Amino acid sequence: QHLTTLYTVVFSLGAQTVAEMGAGQSSYALTAAVNATGGQFYSIDVGAGGDLRLFPEGAGILEKEPRYHFILGDDMDVLKKWDKKLDVMFLDTSHRYLETKAELDGWTPWIRKGGILMMHDTATLDIVSKGCRQALDEFLAEHTGYSAMHIPNQEGLSIVRKDVV
Repeated sequence: QHLTTLYTVVFSLGAQTVAEMGAGQSSYALTAAVNATGGQFYSIDVGAGGDLRLFPEGAGILEKEPRYHFILGDDMDVLKKWDKKLDVMFLDTSHRYLETKAELDGWTPWIRKGGILMMHDTATLDIVSKGCRQALDEFLAEHTGYSAMHIPNQEGLSIVRKDVV
């Protein structure tokens, strides 16, 4: 269900620059969305083949897409050379508190005003993944100018609009 939401948000915004941290099935939905908007999609993951974890039948599909750009590496290392404002960012990496907090602090300045941050697994309460929601809640408490909604299906999807520059 969250894949449809990812597509709909990107499409509805007419997003031109979209990035995800943590490849997966989301890579297909986000690629389809930028194909519809004429945008570009950057998928960042520490391992090649992240998009195939739950969808091995997808082998070779994304590589044929001219709007899909895979970047192999830790997103925090990629951040050091990043130079594109984002219309939409999808965060679905380690789910650990410290890593997620650092990602939010590092990447959100690159989201343009009116842009969207989406995070997966924000309703998960297991020992590892609960750090994802904790980091997001703290980020929102510490930063004004963001509005958020949390959808509990599929382990939780949070959609955060950036209302400040």
